[in-house]
Amino acid sequence: MRTAKDADRPELVRLWQEAFGDDEATAGFVLDRFAGPENVLIAEEDGAIAAYACAIPVTMGRYRGIYLYGVNTKKELRGRGIMARLLGEIHTDAARRGRDFAVLVPEGEKLFGFYEKFGYTTRFYHRIVTKEVRPNLWAQAEFDTLTAPRLAALREKFLEPPYVAFEERAHAAMVQDLYTSGATTIEAENGYGVFFVRGDLMIFKELAAEGNLAATRMLEAARQHTGCSMARLELPRYGEVFLGEGETVPFGMLKWLSGERKLDEPSMSLVGD
Repeated sequence: MRTAKDADRPELVRLWQEAFGDDEATAGFVLDRFAGPENVLIAEEDGAIAAYACAIPVTMGRYRGIYLYGVNTKKELRGRGIMARLLGEIHTDAARRGRDFAVLVPEGEKLFGFYEKFGYTTRFYHRIVTKEVRPNLWAQAEFDTLTAPRLAALREKFLEPPYVAFEERAHAAMVQDLYTSGATTIEAENGYGVFFVRGDLMIFKELAAEGNLAATRMLEAARQHTGCSMARLELPRYGEVFLGEGETVPFGMLKWLSGERKLDEPSMSLVGD
């Protein structure tokens, strides 16, 4: 295993496009801004890149870990155990550097079983709540674009710990990608949210508030802002907002790298899409 070099970039972009179908700009953004070359880890066969994965630094409460993203083996070399060896080396190296855990979001239901073979367990769930939002002309909130530092501060204030958070560079890149993809942010005195509009539906990728009334008022303000009458909320499984409502679905997986730690119900959002 080795870290990526500048000379690797064209081949890394090509393999990314081969695996995920993104354009060159998207692949380059992930490799350069979101991960950074020092966090792109490569396995070689006969002197050529055979597989790679991004291991991006994250925190989860008082623990430090890595978020695995873009796990990718060259098409003609799949099935030879190359990725299994690379993941093993990534885990060992991360533990040596003082990282406590690794997390990831499988790309599809079948991959949950694949990662279980490497010691990952499903520990992150989303509770999907769909609500009709009534009109309320008095509901107020701000819809100015949140800066990366401001979003980080709001998450720290309103999200129930422990939650997975990127360190500064990756967090800034994530926020840039959200806005580039068309996300809208809402902020009120007692909560905030990040959502996308799809037709008459507001899809909230994150919503945190001081109780149901505060959350409802933000949804009503968002309706006034967008004209949408329906909202789909992706909430933590045991979060206080609209607790008891919705359907729980598996979302992300966790692996402890050097002994299991005591951990309350963790949450993870704004990643993996």
